[in-house]
Amino acid sequence: MNTKLFITSLILLSMLISCSSNENGKTIDPASSESEIALIEKVDNSNKSGSSKINDSNMAPFLKVEFLPSSTARYLITEQLANLDFPIDAIGETNQISGLISFNESGKIIQNNSTIVVNVNSLKSDSGRRDRYISRKSLESDKYPEATINIKKINNMPWPLPESGSVEVEIIGDMNVHGVTDEVTWKTDVNFEKDKLNGISRTNFKFEKFNMDLPRVAIVLSVENNIRLELEFSAEIVK
Repeated sequence: MNTKLFITSLILLSMLISCSSNENGKTIDPASSESEIALIEKVDNSNKSGSSKINDSNMAPFLKVEFLPSSTARYLITEQLANLDFPIDAIGETNQISGLISFNESGKIIQNNSTIVVNVNSLKSDSGRRDRYISRKSLESDKYPEATINIKKINNMPWPLPESGSVEVEIIGDMNVHGVTDEVTWKTDVNFEKDKLNGISRTNFKFEKFNMDLPRVAIVLSVENNIRLELEFSAEIVK
């Protein structure tokens, strides 16, 4: 009888020690109900979600640079014509440009809200024959009517944006043209004037970078495998 009483006392003592440990250490007992565990996980996930929303709010546009209709996009290709003794630059242009570049409060580019769009189907040069070839063969503009530039970063851009002066910057973005996307760096001169800015961006690459054919027209003896692009822009700063 004494032996049974002793064993019973040990069991009760063990239970008291276990309960005391859970209360003081605030640990989860293995026997906790599934509803209690689910509630703890729900609170933890809610905290994580709240943190994500805070990060998103930090990326809201603080300032935007919006391109104006007076901007011009152009290509320049050096070609040798059969009726000339010297090479010339074939130039095609369009004013059908739209887009903006967004900055957050720290002056960083907001990539998903910084895109420039050029209507390549509207490019015109001084030769209708050249325009038709480039449109049908090189650009296939009926199938790919637009070129887009998604801006990823701008090197050497002063912040806050000044109200006057000039600066040389590098604009780096992913350009999609002729159904192909590749990174392109634009050397850019920017002039500031209060709430406006203007300047010119330049880049160059080979035709095969975007899987385009070299122009081949009867009167053209040769074409240099180097496309030069220029974006002569006017824009306003919107806060």
